[in-house]
Amino acid sequence: MRFLYVFTLCLLPFTLALTASPATAQTQTIPSPQLSLRANDVLRLLQGAEIEAEVFDENFRNAVPPARFRALVQQVSAQQGQPLAISSIDPRNANSAILKVRYEKSIGTVHIDLENDPPHRISGLQLTGFEGAGDSIADVMAAIDALPGRQGVLIRQLDTPDHPPLAALDPDGSYAIASAVKLYILAELDRSIQVGERQWSDVVQLGPKSHPSGISQNWPDGSPVTLHTLATLMISISDNSATDTLIRIIGQDKLSQIVTATGHHNPDELRPLLMTRQASALKMPVHAERREQYLSAGPAEREQLLTEFDSALTLDSLDSRILTHRPNFIDQLEWFATPADVVRLLDYLRRNASEESRTILAINPGIGQDAAGKWSYFGYKGGSEPGVLSFNFLLQSKAGKNYAVSVSWNNEEISLQESELLALTTRLVNLLAEQ
Repeated sequence: MRFLYVFTLCLLPFTLALTASPATAQTQTIPSPQLSLRANDVLRLLQGAEIEAEVFDENFRNAVPPARFRALVQQVSAQQGQPLAISSIDPRNANSAILKVRYEKSIGTVHIDLENDPPHRISGLQLTGFEGAGDSIADVMAAIDALPGRQGVLIRQLDTPDHPPLAALDPDGSYAIASAVKLYILAELDRSIQVGERQWSDVVQLGPKSHPSGISQNWPDGSPVTLHTLATLMISISDNSATDTLIRIIGQDKLSQIVTATGHHNPDELRPLLMTRQASALKMPVHAERREQYLSAGPAEREQLLTEFDSALTLDSLDSRILTHRPNFIDQLEWFATPADVVRLLDYLRRNASEESRTILAINPGIGQDAAGKWSYFGYKGGSEPGVLSFNFLLQSKAGKNYAVSVSWNNEEISLQESELLALTTRLVNLLAEQ
C-alpha cells in the first residue's frame, strides 16, 4: 500500500493530519479487537506516552519522527487541556474508525487507519477538529455567554415560527456581522434571477477589486466572469472582490429593498451597503476626515458621500497592519444585524431561494464535514475580522425539520480567538442534530 502523509494548520486551534490511503467503504457497528486496542493507544499517545515505536508503522515513523509528533501533541494539549478519555469509537471497517476524544476543554475528532495485517499498527492518524465540551445546549450557551465581550445567539426551528426559540442569547442586540452580510447580496441576486432580470450565466467584468479574503483580487482587471462564479466565490470562500463586483452590479436601491424584505429590524443600518474595500479604507487614518463626514451623515447623504469618496478609497490607501492588528471602528464602520435579523434572512432563503443558491450556500460547511454529515442539508456563511465573529447556518435534519442558527461575538477592545467560538458552535450544531 502506498501512503500519503500531510501536515496542516488551519482555522481550528490545531489540526494534525497524518493520513493513509482511504480505507475501502465498509461499515460495522462493533469495533474490532484491534481498533479497541489501538484506540486506547491513541489516548496514551495524546497523553504523552512515548510508545511511537510499537504503535506506529515504519512509514508513519519515517514521515513523522517521534520527537516531532510529541511536539505537535503538546501543542494540542496546551490549547485544549489534557486528553481524558476515548468517548466513542465509530468503526468504518475492521481497520478504520473515527474516535471522539474528550479533552479538558473540548472534544476532538480523530480518524485512524490500521495496517491490514497483525499487529495492526497505526498507519494513519488525523486529528481533524474540536468542538466545545458540553452535555446540553444550555451548557454550550452558558460557555458562549462567558466569553469576553458581547455575544448574541438565536436557534429557531423554522417549521414552528410561533413557538419559542430553542435557545437565545441577546437575540435582538445589534452586532457587527462582517462577511455574513453577503447573504443579503445572495438573496437579492437570486431574486433578480428568478424574476428574469438576470441569469446565472450573465457575463460581467470583475471589479472593483478589493483586498483578500478570496482569489479574484489576483485576476486581471476587468476579467469576464459569470454571476454564478461571483456568487460561488462570495459565499464559499468569502471573496471580497467578487462581493464588491456584485454590489456594483445590483445597486444600492435593490440591496436596500432586499434588506427590508427579509425582515431586518432597522434597514437604515445597512444603507448604504458598503463595499468591502470602502469599509476597510474608511477605517484608515489617511481617510479620517472622510470617515467623520460619513459617520455624521444620514443614509441618503452617506450614499452620496460614497459616490464622491469612492475614487479616493483605493486599495493603495489600505494598511494591512491596521486591518489585522486589532478591532477598528467595528461599532461604526461595519455591517450590522441582530441574530433575529439573520435568522429571518436564513428563513427567507429557505422559503424563497432557488436550488442553485441553496447549493452554493452548502459548498463550504464552515465547521467541517463531520458536523455537516449529520444533516440532510447544511448551509453556512460566516464572517470574521478583528473583534468580530459571526457563524450562521441554515439546516435541515434527516427527519426533515428545518432550523436556523445565528451566533455572533463582538469585542471592541481585543481580537477574538476564533477557535473558541468555533468549537462551541460546532458543539451547539452537533447537539441540535441529536434532537
